[in-house]
Parts: sequence; C-alpha cells; structure tokens
Amino acid sequence: MTLAGGPAPPRRTEVAPGIFLFQTEPYGDVGLDGNSIAIVSNDGVLVFDANGTPAAALAVLAQIRRITRRPVRYLVYSHWHWDHWYGAQVYADSFPGLVIISHEKTRALMSGPAIAFNQPALDRQLPDHIREVESRLEKAKAMQAPPSEVARLSRHLASDEFFLAQKRSARHPLATLTFTDSVTLQLGEREIHVLHIDRGVTPGDAFLFLPRENLVVSGDQLINPITYALFCYPSGWIRSLEWIDALDATVLIPGHGAALRDENLLHATLDLLRRERELAREQKSRGAKPEAAKKAILDDQRILGLRDSITASDSTRYDEFGTYLVDWFVRRVYAEDDGALSDSIPTRP
Repeated sequence: MTLAGGPAPPRRTEVAPGIFLFQTEPYGDVGLDGNSIAIVSNDGVLVFDANGTPAAALAVLAQIRRITRRPVRYLVYSHWHWDHWYGAQVYADSFPGLVIISHEKTRALMSGPAIAFNQPALDRQLPDHIREVESRLEKAKAMQAPPSEVARLSRHLASDEFFLAQKRSARHPLATLTFTDSVTLQLGEREIHVLHIDRGVTPGDAFLFLPRENLVVSGDQLINPITYALFCYPSGWIRSLEWIDALDATVLIPGHGAALRDENLLHATLDLLRRERELAREQKSRGAKPEAAKKAILDDQRILGLRDSITASDSTRYDEFGTYLVDWFVRRVYAEDDGALSDSIPTRP
C-alpha cells in the first residue's frame, strides 16, 4: 500500500540471476530517485545505493524480503548525492550487523558538506514551492475549477509535502568501512569488487564489478540516457569511463534508468566527453567564454551525431542534453584547466 503522497511501489527487474534493479518513480516535480540494486547470494544480500527517501527504501526492502529471507549484509554508497542514500537508515535500522561501504572522500562529504548543501532546499526552496502549489490549489477551488483539476493539484501538494517531510526526517548513517582504490567482497558464491578509479561525477565515485557475471553497476558515472555533468571532474570522469569500458561488461546498470545490454550508450557518452573537452580547450585557448564554447560545441557535427545517439533523436531531450552534458561539462573543463577543481562541493554550478 502507498501512503498518501508517498512513492508508488518500485519497478523490479531481474537483470541477471539473483541481481535485481529497483527503479522508483520521480517525486512529483521535486526530485528524481537513483537506482537501487540488490545482489542476492546464498549468504545474504548486498544493496548498492539506498534511494532518496526512507519511504522509497522501505518499499525496496519489502520487495527484497519477498525474494529472500537472508539479511542485507552490505550497503554500498556510490556517491554523496541525496537521491542515492537518504533512505539508508532503513537498512541500518533493520540489520544491526550491516557494513556500510563508501569511498573515503564520499564519507568525508557525507559527514557534513553534503548535508549542508541540501539544507537550503529543506529550509527555503521546497517550503516556498509548496506554498506556491497551495496557492494554486486554493485559487482553483475559489474559481470552481473542474474537480479533476482540484484533485490533480491536491495530489501534487500531498506528494510535495510528503517528500519534504521524508527528507527532513531522514537520518544519515555514514560508512563503517571506507576504501581508497578498491575493496573485494566474498558474499557467498558472489565475488564483488567495489572500485574507484578517479574523480568522476564526484570526488569519491564507487562502482561495482562482478567478474563471474561480467556485470558493472556504474552509479551516476553513467545514466540512461543523459548523464549529469554538474560538479564533474572532466579528465577523471573520462578515465573512469575508459576503465569501465575496458571491462567489456555484458550488463551495465546505470545510476538512473534501465539496465543496458550493450555498450552503445557508454561509448557515445565517452566519445562525447572526449570531443567536448577537445573543443572546449580549443575555445578557451582562443579566449572564448564558456557560453561561446558551448555554442561552438553544439554547432559541431560530431557532437550533434552523438547527441542523436544518446537521445535516440528525441528532440524533446535536446535542451536537457545541452544543459546537463554540454553547458555543465564545458564550465568544468574551463575550471579544471585553471586548476580550480577541489574536492569541496561548489555552492553553485
């Protein structure tokens, strides 16, 4: 059963025997939820990423318990973004012996800076948005709008209020085991490598490689279809994707979106980032501002071909592509070339 305003049950996909992808619907107009993955063995379960709210994590855990009664022994955080770990208290409360794993830099960011980064949304931005929705609802009632419109706005308001309450109530268990480069787990019959190659979309990106299953769980270093370049580290991200590409996995589970059975999106994204970095550096050397470099990049025929490959030529997604994978990326290339990229979370793009 879904609570009023709460998330719908997650979609469950068995992407390989005993390996399940859980996808939660967006939180109305206020947020997206990251993928959560359960790897089931004969000695327990590893969960990779814990959703964006406790309610979503509870819904995923309920499905895991229908699959197996074995305990969740490990929870791995891919990175510090809220939509991948604000439900973690559900696992910490349910499994007292749980080992939580993250990169050491991710733990450092989660221990304070990541919480502070989200605080303005909880204190001002979401409450302001909710008041605006309340006003629209009251106006619709006063003007005797059709019942369907009043019902739609009421559901919208309930969803936003539920989301804010969930984020405000979330507790934030930190990793109990950190690593620098890699940690290998033997979970029953499963051999699981937790890896970090370089600074990618965050300073401490972790991803999984299961050699026997030839499967990669990438976190947000790859998203299906459009990856977010906000706060990325261009050269390190390219290096990390090249390393993932070299694994030649037959199944690739991204940070958002459906699992991939080929490497077409990985290759297109990697080629795009390489070409963009080349063009951005060329524009910067000529004294062009990032806005001018973005325009030059979006006029490049190779870039346009890669855009169509990534978006499946869906023109409704071209603006997303231009923002998430060009504008944000170009600005980070400029900052990286100036030596300005630290591990701290920027206050704005």
